[in-house]
Amino acid sequence: MEKTNKYQCTMKLFDSSLNPEKSQPMTATFFAKTFTEIPQVTKVGSIIRLHRVQTKAFKKTFQINCDVGIKSAWVLFDPLIGTTPLEESGREHTFTSEEKSILNEIRKVSKAYFAKNELKAVTLKEGEKKVKDFDTLCYVKDVKKKGATIKVTLTDGQKTVKLDVPSNSKFAISPEEVIRIRSANYTDKKYDTIELKEYSNILRVSEEYKSAKELLKKLKK
Repeated sequence: MEKTNKYQCTMKLFDSSLNPEKSQPMTATFFAKTFTEIPQVTKVGSIIRLHRVQTKAFKKTFQINCDVGIKSAWVLFDPLIGTTPLEESGREHTFTSEEKSILNEIRKVSKAYFAKNELKAVTLKEGEKKVKDFDTLCYVKDVKKKGATIKVTLTDGQKTVKLDVPSNSKFAISPEEVIRIRSANYTDKKYDTIELKEYSNILRVSEEYKSAKELLKKLKK
């Protein structure tokens, strides 16, 4: 019997045909039998090319299903530079001059959008009042490895917190960069420590984007 898909990942996508300022981004769900077949997006605005996917209507919107275990495939590119893929689900891919032009056009659309619009997030102070998970934007002050744990110090200019991440984590966190955390939770408000859930995510935010610029400006005051 064929093994069923064990891993699943959902992303919000847009391009020049879908203006996120006027409509909801399209949802893409990836299904795979192994973790490595799921695209490991680490930056806001990353570009992904999809092959042989299915689209389904859901509540007046369209959803994309990318089942790598059946026939679908993907190729992941950096949000700002380069035409060499960061990773891909297949062994090889074609890349024509027309597709290169499409990649550059999507980059222009993406950069323009994120330079103008802020990412949805609450401050660390506001996160204290949340009963459930919260999304937040932080600056990485310090990263130290201690045994099997990476100890991260984060700030948003008003509050500083600690976050422990396993050293074998999929998240790449470096000092002096802006990150957006999806689904954080306070473990101890007294000692200002937060944690990640199984479904949490961390994405790097380019300094060219409005959210990062605003946060860095706040930190300089």
